[in-house]
Amino acid sequence: MFGRFLKPRWQHANPDIRLKAVEQLDLCEDATLLNQLARGDASALVRAAATGRLTDFAALDEVHQRDEAPSVREAASMRIMALLAGTTDDAPNSDTRLRLIRLTGNENALAHVASHSPDMHSRMAAIERLKDEGVLYQLALDAPTEALRVASVQNITSLSLLKRLGKEGRDKRVTRLARDQARALQQQQQQNEQETAKVYHLADRLEQHARRRVDALYGPQLEQLEQQWQQLTRQATPDLASRVQQALHQCRNQLTELQEQTRQQALAETAKAEREAAAHSLYQLLSQATPETWDHQLGEMRSALATQRRRWDSADEQSQALDEDRLAFSDLVTAFEQLLALAADINAAESPDVLTELAERWPDEYQPPSALLALRSQKAEAADANTTKETRPSQPAQPHRGLLVALKRELRQGNLRHANRLWHKAQSIIDSDGDALLDAELAKLAPRRAELQDWHRFAAEPKKVALCESMEALKDTSMDAPELATAIQALHDEWRALMSSDQGEDQALWARFKEASDQAYEPCHAHFAELDAIKARNLEKRRALCQQLEGFIAAQNWETADWHGVWQIRQQAPKDWKALHPIRFTDGRDVQKHFSSLLTQLDEQLNGYIEKAESERQQLLDQARALTELDDAQHATREAQAIQKRWRQSAWLPPGQHRALQKPFRKTMDALFDARNRDIAARREQQAEASQRLATHIEALEASLAQPFSDDTANSLRNAAATVDEHLDGNQPQPLARKAQQLKRRASERLQQLSRWQQWQQLRDAVAALPESAGSPDEPDSDTNADAALTLAVAFEALAGVPSPEPERQRRLQWQLEQLPSAMKQQQFDAREEMQRLLKQHQAPVSAGVKARLDSAIAVLEPGNA
Repeated sequence: MFGRFLKPRWQHANPDIRLKAVEQLDLCEDATLLNQLARGDASALVRAAATGRLTDFAALDEVHQRDEAPSVREAASMRIMALLAGTTDDAPNSDTRLRLIRLTGNENALAHVASHSPDMHSRMAAIERLKDEGVLYQLALDAPTEALRVASVQNITSLSLLKRLGKEGRDKRVTRLARDQARALQQQQQQNEQETAKVYHLADRLEQHARRRVDALYGPQLEQLEQQWQQLTRQATPDLASRVQQALHQCRNQLTELQEQTRQQALAETAKAEREAAAHSLYQLLSQATPETWDHQLGEMRSALATQRRRWDSADEQSQALDEDRLAFSDLVTAFEQLLALAADINAAESPDVLTELAERWPDEYQPPSALLALRSQKAEAADANTTKETRPSQPAQPHRGLLVALKRELRQGNLRHANRLWHKAQSIIDSDGDALLDAELAKLAPRRAELQDWHRFAAEPKKVALCESMEALKDTSMDAPELATAIQALHDEWRALMSSDQGEDQALWARFKEASDQAYEPCHAHFAELDAIKARNLEKRRALCQQLEGFIAAQNWETADWHGVWQIRQQAPKDWKALHPIRFTDGRDVQKHFSSLLTQLDEQLNGYIEKAESERQQLLDQARALTELDDAQHATREAQAIQKRWRQSAWLPPGQHRALQKPFRKTMDALFDARNRDIAARREQQAEASQRLATHIEALEASLAQPFSDDTANSLRNAAATVDEHLDGNQPQPLARKAQQLKRRASERLQQLSRWQQWQQLRDAVAALPESAGSPDEPDSDTNADAALTLAVAFEALAGVPSPEPERQRRLQWQLEQLPSAMKQQQFDAREEMQRLLKQHQAPVSAGVKARLDSAIAVLEPGNA
C-alpha cells in the first residue's frame, strides 16, 4: 500500500526530482543506472543529465546516434569530447585516451581535443587525425605551443591556407614551413598538370592508333602505348581513363582480328600441306607397291590407307578443302580400296579361270601380285610354245613350273630375300624328290643369284657393320633402362630389314651383333625385373583392395548406412585402383572383373538410396512451388520456412544430384521471400502514407491549439482532435504517436475549459456593455460614480493579480482589506464569479480609462490560452 512512497528518487514522477537524483548518483556504483536513465528516461533533461555523467563510450555513441532530443545528443557529444580531451576528473587515463583518439573519426571531437586537452600527447594525436583544414589553420595560428602549431601546418594540404599561413603565422618556423609546403604543393600541382597533359596526349595517340590500318608495327606500337598508360594511370581522370580504355579495347580488337586472320591463314596452309602430303603418300604407296606388297602386306597397306585418311580428315576439319580436291582424294581412296580388294581376291583365287578373270581387271600401271605375274608368264610361254611347236622337240611337263616362274621374277626384280626363300624351297624339293629338271633350271639361275648376293653383300654389309658398331656403343651409354631397351629394339628392326634369308652369309656379323645386343641389354634386366616385381605388388594390392571393398559391402546394414561415407568410398575406390599401376594385363583380368562387380553392387545400393532421397527432395520442391500460387505472402513465407527446415533435415545427396535440386529450390524460395518483401514494402509504404497523413493532421491540430480560444476555434480544435484520433491506429512510429497523444491531451484539456471560457466571455461582454460616463467630474454625483468606478477597477485588478496604477495602490489595499478576505472565505472562490458579482452591484457609468483597466484585468483570466 505504501510502496509508491518508498520508490527511489530517480524513479519519481516529477522530472525535477529525478534530475536532482541523477546529480547525486555515484559514477562507479551507479554506472548501470546512469546508462539506463540516459537511454530510457521520459524527460530529455534527465537523459541529458545522465548522459553528461556517463563514462562508457559505447553507450555515449549509442545515445548520440539514436536519441530523438537534440539536447541529449548534444550532451552526449560534449561528454565524448570532454572524456577524450581529459578535461574531467572521471576521464580515462592517458594511454586509453590516446588509443581512442587514434581510432575515432569524429572531426568535432578531434577538434575539441586538439584545442582544449591539457595533455600535449592527446593534442598531437588529435591533430594527426584531423582532416578539417579550417580547424588545422586556426590551430596553426592559435595553438599554445610551437610544436602544436608546426604539427597543424604539416597536416594542411590546401594551397590557399598555406599561403595565408606563410603571411599570417605567429612564428618564423610556422611561416617557413607553410611556404615550403605551399611551394612543394605548387610543384606537385604543376607536375600533375603536366602528367595530365601527357595523359590527354596519350589518349589522342591511342585514338589515332585505333583508327590506323593494322600492319606489322601495329602490335609493338600498341605495346609501347600500353606501357606509357600503365605509368600514367594514377593521373588520369575517370573520363580520360574511360577514353583510354575504349581506345585500347578497339586497338586490341583490331590486333586480335589480325592475329586471328594470320592464324587462320597459317592453319589453312598447314592443313593444305597435310592434305597434299596424305594424297602424295597414297600415290607413292601405289606406285612403289611390289608383287610382294600385294602378296604379303595388304594389312600394312590398309593401315597406311586408314592413317592417311585420318590425316586428310583432321586437316580438313581444321580448314575446309576445295570441292575438287575433296573429290580427287575420294577417287584416290576409292581406287586404293578397289586395288586392295582385288589383290585380296587374287591371292584367294583357287582356279585359273577366276585368276584369269581377275587379271583382266588389274590396271596396267601398277605391278600386279605374284599370282598374276605367274599367270602372265605361263601365257607368254604357252604362246612361245605354240609358235615353236613344230621345230622344238617335246619336253616332259614340269610340276614345279609356278615356283620357277616366281623365282625368276624375284631374281629379275632384284628381291634377293624372297628369291633366297624360293631358292631354298626348290633346293629342298630337289633333295627330297630328286627333280633333275628343277635342278637344271636352278643351275641356269645360279649366276643371277650369285650376282645379287654380291650386290647385297656390297650394299648391306657396311650397314650391318654400322649396326654392330651402334649396338656396341650402347654398352657404355648413360640412357635409362626403358630408353635403352627401345634403342636396342630399333637396331634389331633395322637388322631384320637388311637380312637376305641366307643365314650362312649373315652368321658372322649376326653373332657380333647378337653378342653386343646381349651385353647392351644387361642393364635392362634389373629394371624390367624390378618392374615385374612392382607389377606383382600392385596386383596383390589390387586383390587386397577388392577384399577390403568386399568386406565393407558385406558388413553394411543398408537400412542405416552412412550414405555419404559409402559415396565417398565409391568415388575413391576407382582412384586408388588406378593408382596401383603398372600391372600385367593378363594377370589382372580376373581381379579387374571382381573389382567391377563390387563397384556394380555399390552402385545398385547407392542408386536405390539416391532415387528415394531425390523423391523426398522433389516432393519438398513441389510443395514449395505450390506456395507460389498462394495470395497470402506472409502465410506462404511461414510455410516456406517450415519447408526450408525440412529440406535442411532431408537425406544426404551426392553433390551432382544435390545441385540439380538445390538450384530450383533456392530459386523458388527466393521468389517466395521476394513476394513477402514486396508485401512488406507495400505495407510500409501504406504505413508511411498513413504516417504522413497523420503528421498533416497533427500540424492542423497544432495550428488549432495555437489560435486564440473562442467558440469557433473550439469547434475547429474539436474537429482537428477527432481527425487525429481517427487516423491514429497504433502502427505509426512511436515519436509521431506520442506527439499525437500529447496534442490530443492538450486539446482535451482546452476543450474542458470551454464553459469557463464562455463565462469569461460573458464577463468581458458585460464590461463592454457598461455605460461610459459623460458628466463633469466637478459634479457631486460624478465624484461618487468615479470613486465607485475606480474601486471597481482596483477590485478587478486585485482579483486578476495584475498591478494597479501607483496612485490607486491605497484604494486597492483598502478594498483588499475590506472585501477580499470575506470573498475568499467562500467555499469555492472563483475570481470571475466575484467579478460578475461586482459588476451586477455596479450600475453607474464608468470612464473609458476605467473600462480599459477592467478589460485588461479580465483578459489575464482568459481560460484555455495558456
